[in-house]
Formats: sequence, C-alpha cells, structure tokens
Amino acid sequence: MEKQIFIFLIVFSVLLLGALIPACAPKGPVFNTTALQLSFVPDAPPKEVNYGVAFPIYVEVKNSGGYDIPPGAANFYLTGIGENLLNIRKKLTNRGALTKKTPLQPGSSEVLNFADSAQVAHRFPNPFNLTFKIVSCYSYATTTQTTICVGKKDCPAIPLAGNKITTGSNTAAPIQITELKEQVMGNKLYILFKVQNKGTGEVYLPTTDCDKIEAEDIAEKLKRNRIAIVVRAEGFLCNLQSSEPPYVTVRSLEGTTQEGYTVVCEKTIGTESYVMPIEIILGYKYRESITKTITVLP
Repeated sequence: MEKQIFIFLIVFSVLLLGALIPACAPKGPVFNTTALQLSFVPDAPPKEVNYGVAFPIYVEVKNSGGYDIPPGAANFYLTGIGENLLNIRKKLTNRGALTKKTPLQPGSSEVLNFADSAQVAHRFPNPFNLTFKIVSCYSYATTTQTTICVGKKDCPAIPLAGNKITTGSNTAAPIQITELKEQVMGNKLYILFKVQNKGTGEVYLPTTDCDKIEAEDIAEKLKRNRIAIVVRAEGFLCNLQSSEPPYVTVRSLEGTTQEGYTVVCEKTIGTESYVMPIEIILGYKYRESITKTITVLP
C-alpha cells in the first residue's frame, strides 16, 4: 500500500511539473508598447456636478515611450459632450516638447486645460450621465535594431534560423516589429519581418491630418493601418508600397507598408558568411482615447 502511494506521488509530481513548466517558460520577446499616456486629473472633472456650478477639465499627458514629440505635434480633442457644456476648449495641442523616457530620466509630461470653469448648458429634471472622451492623435516612430547573418551558412555567433527580434530590439512604442527571420534560396538571402500594432489605438500614415480624421473624412481614413518605413541594411532591396495612393509596389529601402503585413527584402550573397547590423524605422500617426463619466445633478 505504501509503495502504491509513493508511486502515485511521483506520478502526480511529474504531471504537476509538466503543467507548470510551459506556463513559466519564456514565450519569446517582450514588447514595450507604451507611448503617450493620458489620464484625467483627479476631480477635474469631479464625479458629480450641479447645474450652475462651474468645474475644471484637466488632462495629464505623459510620454512614456521611446520617441520625442516636438511642440504642436500631438493633438487632443474633447468629444462626446454634444452641446451640453459651456466654456470649454474642444481641441488642444502640446505646448512644449514631450521628450521620451530613457534609463536616466522619465518622459516629460504636460497638463492640458480643456476648461477652468465649464458649466452644464441645460437644466434637466433628473440626474443624467455625461461621458467625456479625450482623443489623442500624435506623430510617433519606432526604431528597431538587430543583427543578422549574411551568407549561406551560419555565422559563428548568429545562426541563420530563428527570430532575430528579442526583448529590447524595438524602442518603446505601440507599433512593433514582432518577428524578423532569414531564408536562403540559391544565391539570394531574404529577410522577412512583420509589422504589428501592439497597442490599443489606431495607426495612420505620418502625413495624416488629425483634424480630418476627427471630422471622419473618408479620403483621410484610407491612410489607416499604413506605416512609413525606412530600412537600413547594406545591399538589400525590399518590396514596399509607395507613399501616395494608389500605393503601388516599389523595390526600395523607403516606402510604406500595412499593419500586420510581412515585408520581404533580398540581397545577393556569396560564399562568405558574416554578421551585419540592420536598422528599421517606422513612422506613423497614432490615435487613441480615454473616457470618464460624470453625473449631472439638477
């Protein structure tokens, strides 16, 4: 009986370890997808407001990502209120530079003043909820740096097989290159990398007019899910798209691509294998939002 219990405990322990190890094992690179972070200043607006009583609307914006935003390059819109409020500003831009976060310093921040003395425009007989929505639309960029093996055989420190993207290959930003792999066919070396939106917002070409997107301009919305791209890799040519409609295919190191697509670049190679650094820069406009609901009392 004791022997059976002992065997059962061993089998149970093995099964338990087998269940835990996959959960604890690394699952590939970790991506830092932060950029601009928005938050309402506490009590601005308060949770409840009375008709005839003025209240402020302040929003703090902080750059927690890896790209500097110059003055005026970030747009912020107060929406969702209709004609229910007076004395408000519906659009603001950043007055100062929103510098990136680094290991030596936090990213810079700024408080947006949408209203010092907002007031409810109409008296209602019963309490009702009003939801504020702050939409941000700003210029941002991601820089990806890694090292590849150029050749038909593995390099001493870097094999041809495997994903060349690791934790830290991308700067902190919502758009990330999540995978970069190599493939040899004859005397050609191909690199294939995937560009993905890992954030919670929408991505547009860097030439996008944020005001037109806010106004739901159909032509401007065609720029959604498109990203400008620059590849710095000696001797390679990539299959990209042009920067303007109809977005035809171009073989170049500069152009655009679509979110979720895999970009393919190629280079003619010889018999020698050697290590090469590669840098990819992604440029775009990013649009996201936060909300807060308040109760308006009669």
